[in-house]
Formats: sequence, C-alpha cells, structure tokens
Amino acid sequence: MKRILMILMAAFCLCLTAPAQDIDSLYQVFERGRGEAAYRAALAIDEALGREPNFDADTDKDEIKLKLLRTMILYFFNNNDFQHVVQYSEVGIEHYRKIDDLFNQAGCTMTLANAYHRLGQLDKAIDSYNQCSDLMDEIGGEMAEVNKRYVINNIAEIHLTLNEFDLAEQMYRKCIEMLGAVDVADTASNLDLATYYQNLVEVRLGQNGKQADSDKLAEAVKFAEQSLEISRRYQDTPHKLINRLVALSKAYFQSGRTDEALQLMEEALNIAEDNGETFLEANIYIQKGQYEAELQNFAEAQRCYRKAIAMAEENHYDGLLHEALENAYLIEREHNPRLALDYYERSMAMKDSIFNETQQQLIRDYQVRYATQEKEHELAMEKEKSRRNRLYIIVLTVVALLILAIAVVLHRLAIVRKKRNEELAHLNTTKDRLLSIVSHDVKTPVGAMCQVLRTMTTDYDTLFDTDRKAKLVMLHTTTEALNERMENIIRWVKGELGNNEKAEPADFNLSEIVGESIKALETTIAAKSLKVSDEVPKEMTAHDDANVVRLVLHNLLSNAVKYSYPEGEVSVKAEAKGDRIWISVADNGMGINEKKLEKIFKFMTSSASGTGGETGTGIGLFVSKHLIDKIGGEITIESAKDAGTVVRFSVRSH
Repeated sequence: MKRILMILMAAFCLCLTAPAQDIDSLYQVFERGRGEAAYRAALAIDEALGREPNFDADTDKDEIKLKLLRTMILYFFNNNDFQHVVQYSEVGIEHYRKIDDLFNQAGCTMTLANAYHRLGQLDKAIDSYNQCSDLMDEIGGEMAEVNKRYVINNIAEIHLTLNEFDLAEQMYRKCIEMLGAVDVADTASNLDLATYYQNLVEVRLGQNGKQADSDKLAEAVKFAEQSLEISRRYQDTPHKLINRLVALSKAYFQSGRTDEALQLMEEALNIAEDNGETFLEANIYIQKGQYEAELQNFAEAQRCYRKAIAMAEENHYDGLLHEALENAYLIEREHNPRLALDYYERSMAMKDSIFNETQQQLIRDYQVRYATQEKEHELAMEKEKSRRNRLYIIVLTVVALLILAIAVVLHRLAIVRKKRNEELAHLNTTKDRLLSIVSHDVKTPVGAMCQVLRTMTTDYDTLFDTDRKAKLVMLHTTTEALNERMENIIRWVKGELGNNEKAEPADFNLSEIVGESIKALETTIAAKSLKVSDEVPKEMTAHDDANVVRLVLHNLLSNAVKYSYPEGEVSVKAEAKGDRIWISVADNGMGINEKKLEKIFKFMTSSASGTGGETGTGIGLFVSKHLIDKIGGEITIESAKDAGTVVRFSVRSH
C-alpha cells in the first residue's frame, strides 16, 4: 500500500506542472484501484485540474467516477483538447447507458458531437447529434424540447458549412416551428429566435452567392433586421449583438446599400473594441476590407487588412491571420507587387505553421517530460545551444565566403556577359509571371474540383442522384475551364521562352475555324439561350498561323458567351482590307467600364464574374494580345458598361 501511495503522490506532483499529460495515467490508476488507492488517484486528478473535490473517501466509486468524468470533460473542452473530450465523453456515455441515466447520457452525447464538430469530423458529429436527438425524444418534456432545438441548429450549421443550403434552411425553419409563438416576456426564447433569423440570413446570402437573386437578398435583409431588432430590444450579449450587426451589414452590402452596410460595420467595430472582443474586431476588419476593395476604395481596404493582420498576430489568431494575409495579397498585387509577394509568402508559411491535433499533443507530451526532468534538460539545452552557436558561426562564415566568391564571379561575368544577364532577367520575369499565373489561374479550379471530389467521396451514399449529377457537371465545367486556361498558359510560356516552333503561315479556311469554336462552346451557348451568328464568308481563306487564330478566336468567343446575358446575341464577322483580314467578335452583354478597359490587355488584369457566375482571371485577353503581336497582327477592343463589347484582330489574307 505504501508503494501505491508513493506512486500516486509522485504522479500528483507531476500533474501539478502538466495535468493534460498525466490525467490519462491517473484515471487508469483510479479505474484499476480500489479503496484508498482509487480515492487518492481521484483526488490527484481534481487537484491537477485546479478544482476542489466534491466527494470524500466514503463516496461510492461509481459516483466519484461520474464526478471525475464531468470535471475532466469540462477541463479538456475549455482547453480545446477535443481528442480527450471524445475519449472521456465516450466513457461517460457508456457508463450512463449502463445505469439507465438518459438525461446525462444525452448531455455527454451532445458534448461528444460538439467535439467531433470542432475536430472537423462532420459525419461523426451528425451521427452523435442524431443520437442525442433520439435520447431527447425518449426523455420528453420542455427542457428536452429546448435541447433538441439546439441539436437541430448545430446539425444545420454543419450543412451550412458544407454549402448544403436547402438542408440547412429546412432545419433552421424546423427550430422556429418548434419554438412556436413566443411570448414577449420570454427573453430566452426571443433571443433564440434572433439566432435562427441570423442563421437564415447566412443561408440566403450563401444561396445568393452563385447568382444575384433580388428575392433572396430581400429575405436576407428582412431576417437580419428582425434578428438585430430582437437583440437590441432584449439587450443581447455584446458578442451576439456584434454578429447580428455583421450579418445585417452583409445583407445590406449585397443588396447595394453600401453606406448603411459600412455604418453597421463601424458600429460593430466600436462595440467589439469597447468589450475587448478582439477576435470579432479582427474579423470585422477583414470583412470591411472586402467591402472597400469591392467599392475600389483600395487605400481604405489596405488599412483594414493591415489592422486585421496586426490584431491577429498580436492575439495569435492563426486562422484569421491567414485569411487577412490572403486578402491583403489580392488587394496589393496590382498596387504594390513587392508587398503583395511578402503577404503571399507569409500566407503560405501560415499553412505550414498550423499543426494538427496529433502534433499539438506531441508538443504537450514533450513539455511534460521537460517539467519532470527539468535539470537534465536545462543542461542538455545549454550544451545544444553552445553547439548550435558554433554551428551558426561556421555556417555564417561559409555563407559569407560563398557570397563574397559569388559577388566576385558575378562582377566579372557582368562585364563580358551583359546580354546573357538580360536573357536571365527575362527568364526570371517569365518565371515570376508563370508562378503568379499558376497560383492565380490554376489554384481556384483545382480547389473547386478537390472540394467537389471530397464531398462526393465522403457523402456519396447520402447524396441524391440529382446532387451527384450536379457535382459531376460542375467537375466537367471546371475541368474544361482549367484545360482552356492551361492551353493559354502553355502557348504564352512557349512564346516567352523562345522554344516554340517558328510560325509557318499556311492557307486555311477561316469559316471552318469559326464553326469549330462555336461548336466547342455550344453547351454554354444553349444554357444561356444565346443567338450566335456566323457571318464569315464560307470561302474566305487566310494565310497565317492557324493554331494562333484558333486559340485567339476561342478566347474571344468564350469571353463573349461568358459576359452575355441570357437570350443575348453574339456575332462573328470577317472583312478583307488590303492584305489583311479583320475578324470581329461582338456581343451585347455586360460590357467593360472605362477604367478597366484602359488596362484590359495588361498582364494578370482581374476579370469580373460572368453573367452566369462564371469565374475568370483576364489571362485569355493577355495571351491573345501576346500571340497576335507575335504573328505581326493587331488587336483592338471597344466596350461600354452594359452596352456590349467588340474585339477585332487582324491576320494575313495571302
């Protein structure tokens, strides 16, 4: 017995410095022990967690076990150690099942579901929430009904995260239906109603993300106004009031009420600052920056993102910091490329610095071992530090010598190889451009494809046939867009590197190439009910690089279709003038504003979304201009906002 007590006391002392590591060991001692040994292990667990024991030596062991489980689960949940929450919640559920305690079994199941939700294991989270709902049905009564509403709301949040808006809406409306007629004096129920209204705002805004829908936006505004009005009336917590303000701001902004949206953001910022809600404050700066960027108030957008980055760094909000850096990169790449590159590199580094839960646990384990062997470890660290310092000195000396040698070599080479250096500079520029294009043009469609494939892989059996077909159609569309972009990138890179075959003009039928391009886009043309007219004379022959003409014509037709409104018109014409043939592609679509038109052919000009929500980056026109210049032709563009666009380019006729 003395040996057992000594072991327990040693474990207890260890827990005082690192409870998260040794609670598992102490709990195993408690489970295996009896009498005094089990009791002292239980005391050590409570002391390690900084809690006063709520049991004594005469308390039944099963009762002590349940008290310990509640204490440990709460501790690990508050410390974001959700792997341990899962572990001990499952133990608690099994124990409550054995003693037929439905209420506490349901509570443990709810905690388990929340832990799975935080860990991103959404299938397990939904399964646990459904089990909790079944238990609430067995329990019955008013409190069970309230808890069931919370369960349904949490499941709806998962569907909202997965962009399954219809399912999420059904569940939020089910919560409102279960709430029923709310008494004006019932503060708690009214605040719950405000939460459900805000959730419906997120659903409507998510549904509107694909294509503008005035009805959905109007509903989003209505729900957001109701939610905020209830929160104000019943003096909701600052945290929730801020969320309500942000939700209404988003709805206003998407509805075009930008001034009101910005005013609400300012109010939310003030409340967050007054109440120390630094996480929400940083998040609001990111959202406000997105507003200002869309309104082309770039200076204000830059200020917001810098403020968000500073706050996220100061408070170690890694997720927000990564989001702020990505947004700052997007806004700075056209105004300050050097700063944009810095943001991009920091953003990529953030991905490498975010450890998964297993890695974090390994770090905690190491910290525990450090606490128990502090003296030996300090000595080892001093030796390691001394060794590293010597190594750093050696490395720095070698690097300095290498830099000096390289500087001498470069200085000598610069005298006799100026032309070669110019070529290398050109290649470096091409490389940077290529990296920028790939990260900008390939990342988005590949990310979309990965998301769809991930959803189909994890949820295949639960998806309806129509959902599967829709996702496959999306994959097909995204793949075609990626193929088109890669073709543009390859042709541009070949031209820049100078390793493309020398253009050898040959005769070809221009009308046939126009027909091929129209046929390649017939699915999109049919989807928008467009009228595409081919007015190129059937016998017209050009004498130039047919591959260049084919790619340029495809790019221009693709843009015309993308930015045409449903039932719009697109026409392709050709006219011989001297030794040149001028080919024109015209549409009556959304057009281009004067400011963007001035830099339309420049590298990586941002592109607006198409009338059907199609994405674009602007590389198509850049590559087309590049290729037409290569073959000695000309390309021009005429456009006006909401008045359509006409693009013309010339090729040799003979």
